[in-house]
Amino acid sequence: MHPTIVKAQKAQDFLALVPQLLGFVPETSVVLVAFRGNRTCGALRFNLPDDGAPHKVYKRIATTLAGMLCKIPGVDAAVPVIYTADAFGGTPGIPRERFAEILNRRLELSGFLLRDSLCVAADAWGSYLDPGCPAGGRPLSDIAESPIFEAVDQESAAQTPRPLGTLQNGADPIEVSLAARERLARIYRRYRHLLARAENAPELFPTLGFVLDPVATAEAALTWPNPPTEEDAAALLVLVQGPPNRDQIMVQFAFGRAEGVRAHEMNHRYARLQDETGRSLDDLVTEEFSTGEPTAKHTSDIMLGLQRERPDVDRIRVAITLLRTVVAMAPRSAKPAPLCMLAWLSWALGSGSVAGQYVDQALAIDSHYSMATLLDLLLRSGHLPEWAFAVPRDDGEEGDEHDEYEPDDDWGDDFDEFATDS
Repeated sequence: MHPTIVKAQKAQDFLALVPQLLGFVPETSVVLVAFRGNRTCGALRFNLPDDGAPHKVYKRIATTLAGMLCKIPGVDAAVPVIYTADAFGGTPGIPRERFAEILNRRLELSGFLLRDSLCVAADAWGSYLDPGCPAGGRPLSDIAESPIFEAVDQESAAQTPRPLGTLQNGADPIEVSLAARERLARIYRRYRHLLARAENAPELFPTLGFVLDPVATAEAALTWPNPPTEEDAAALLVLVQGPPNRDQIMVQFAFGRAEGVRAHEMNHRYARLQDETGRSLDDLVTEEFSTGEPTAKHTSDIMLGLQRERPDVDRIRVAITLLRTVVAMAPRSAKPAPLCMLAWLSWALGSGSVAGQYVDQALAIDSHYSMATLLDLLLRSGHLPEWAFAVPRDDGEEGDEHDEYEPDDDWGDDFDEFATDS
């Protein structure tokens, strides 16, 4: 993918870019746009803390935010942007000024150059660092009418446009006809019945395995039309009900077929060992870790975000679109598995808040679904995948795709796809 070059001259142009960079319109948020030199190298979105919280709470939050920024290699400057439903008209000065002052001070103490500090409120915008900011702020039309939009449109004309919604839109349900849901349910029940028969009649496995090959199905699924046929959706849905297949397909969606083959072979190996030894999967994995041969470690490191190799953003976006439709088509009892896949894939892109909404939906259906419980703990910890902080490669190899924004005067950035939120 060729980089997108956009020149931004003023603060309002920069504010017009921020939602484009994040991929959604922030609401009640703190966004830290990180700079490496004169170009941006990432953006972190956090929930805006409650107004009127104690000073020590604000200080603790600001310290945490600065610490997250420190994890991005080479960052030397930042622009915090506060998005609030508060209004300039009902506030002396700029809304959320108290928290902004504490955050700005913490960023400077952490060694970051503060290029600006901005607020987008319900009725106006302004800069916390601009002593000449007028009472009542500056008009939001400055942002809406920024010439930057024309530049973005021109530079991205050859690319598939990404419509911007709010953060909450990412997990909104998709409408599917009752007839489609009923057809899928019938096919899904038939596949489940065939699987039950195959457990008691091993000779059925070769034929069934050809139809429901998890590696081939995962790869083909990324090329299906949207919406997929009920037959295809049912095949994927029945496969992901098994945790090993679910995790393999999820990782394959993110990292490619080779990673899916590796995970699938690992699953087969452990299944064979369980049959041969009668031991549990936990026992086998624990023994391998104790002997220094952790076959499962690579996949588990990926799922926990402990590696810095980046997933394929385009594959993940296609997978998310597909899985949202599959969830909408699926019987209620079959939804937790694809909802958890959606949660993990969203988290892998840095969208922790969207991931949390998917986890909540899964837990509302099955409060004991183990992957939903584990993801809930992961998200509540605030942990982000290590690849979100990795410097993108600059050698033209796969994985170095990101948007670039050339600086003009004091504004401009080289923005990384892995904008994150939590």
